[in-house]
Amino acid sequence: MRFPATPQLPQARIVVNSRCGRACFFCRPSGEGVPTRADATLTTETVVEVCTALMACGVTDFKLTGGDPALWPPLVECVERLTREVKVPRLEVVSRHPRIGELARELRRAGLEQINISIDTLDPALHRHITGVDDLPRVLDALGACISAGLRCKVNTVVMRRVNEGEIPALISFCEQKGAAQLKLLDVIRDLAKGAESFQNRLVQIGINSVQDLYSPMDRIKAHLAKRTTHTQLSFQGGLGHPMQSYMMASGLEVIVKDHRSGAWYGANCTNCAHYPCHDALMAIRLTADRRLQFCLLRDDLAVDLAGALADRNGHLAAAVRSSLKIYEEAYFREPSQESSCPVL
Repeated sequence: MRFPATPQLPQARIVVNSRCGRACFFCRPSGEGVPTRADATLTTETVVEVCTALMACGVTDFKLTGGDPALWPPLVECVERLTREVKVPRLEVVSRHPRIGELARELRRAGLEQINISIDTLDPALHRHITGVDDLPRVLDALGACISAGLRCKVNTVVMRRVNEGEIPALISFCEQKGAAQLKLLDVIRDLAKGAESFQNRLVQIGINSVQDLYSPMDRIKAHLAKRTTHTQLSFQGGLGHPMQSYMMASGLEVIVKDHRSGAWYGANCTNCAHYPCHDALMAIRLTADRRLQFCLLRDDLAVDLAGALADRNGHLAAAVRSSLKIYEEAYFREPSQESSCPVL
């Protein structure tokens, strides 16, 4: 496997709201963002302004995430402005809510080309156990609606030990039959609970000691895929993140495996951090639902508050964004041989 020699600009992930109405035990209440108020939400104008500033600095890869964008009222309007006004080269929406299917045709007309839908199981009872919500048939229907609307669909699945790791072949077949373009298999972020919030109490209530207990090494899955693939290649999320192995099935489905043991990028703030080396590392730059630029999933003290810069019209936003991107320009890649060993649980 060939690894990158120089850092690239990060993917920008826009956390449009801070809650999704679910309680997936491998995640945390604020979703992708560092801890935020339950009612925190972005305006379309803020998203457009920050994405414009990021574009001016060379960032080209954008995702609207959350929380859940399907529950964010201005989603269609925002997609249209980003694609037609800001002219972002690459835009995706990430959702796990059935309402995304109701919006699919409007989103396609607004210029969206790809959508990511999270499906962690095909078993309704297990879905309810994982998410706390009993709506798997509606989620599966939403995927079908998005595909029918002409959206390129990626299914995201978090692989969990003794929960859904045995379902991977069935999920591959399901995606092939439905016509999804990609299935992305992600390992559990084992150190997520080291941050300021987690669903630790819910984990204990359902008999799981910690997020780390859900971690399942991806080796057996990769070995299974290697027997079925027509060819493989290395892929990246944006220009940074973990190198991911991509397996092309004979059906045309691309299965991507995110295994954090493949190495990761780190920045100047990482080396002396108590969490170093961490699972997610320097993967993306996030705009949180309360208008902060976030570098790290575990430390909210590193986030840059943009409230003041957004309030004026004197170029402070552009300067703040340029300054925030320096950590990525100076990032270094930690080889997989240097990663801390992961026990086979």
